[in-house]
Amino acid sequence: MLDPVVHEILRSSRSWDGAALKTEFRVLHFKMAPGAMTSIHMRPLNGAGYVIKGELTMVATDDPHGNFKDSGRVKEIKLQTGEGWTETVNTWHYGINLGKDELEFVLIFTGEEGTPPTLSLNTKYA
Repeated sequence: MLDPVVHEILRSSRSWDGAALKTEFRVLHFKMAPGAMTSIHMRPLNGAGYVIKGELTMVATDDPHGNFKDSGRVKEIKLQTGEGWTETVNTWHYGINLGKDELEFVLIFTGEEGTPPTLSLNTKYA
């Protein structure tokens, strides 16, 4: 399966005029071909996203080990062009492009400086 292409647009704890901020901001731009999916991961930071084009399906589980086999613990959301969402925090999930066209979206994170936006199981779920 194909991996997403991720480009970091911004990473800063300073405003445009150089003033120190109380938090670090990160802005990431994703492109995913049809069939591409992310690894199973969780986010320790608060974040929000916006679909620029295409369709994004996100699948999450409340299983603390990232197991998606128990359908009673799994939730799914489909987002279309022009829709936004807030990210889950400390919940294992993955994203997949089940559409026929390229998917493009942006994620914005804020949190303590130096905290990675993603913790991954380094696995794929099919």
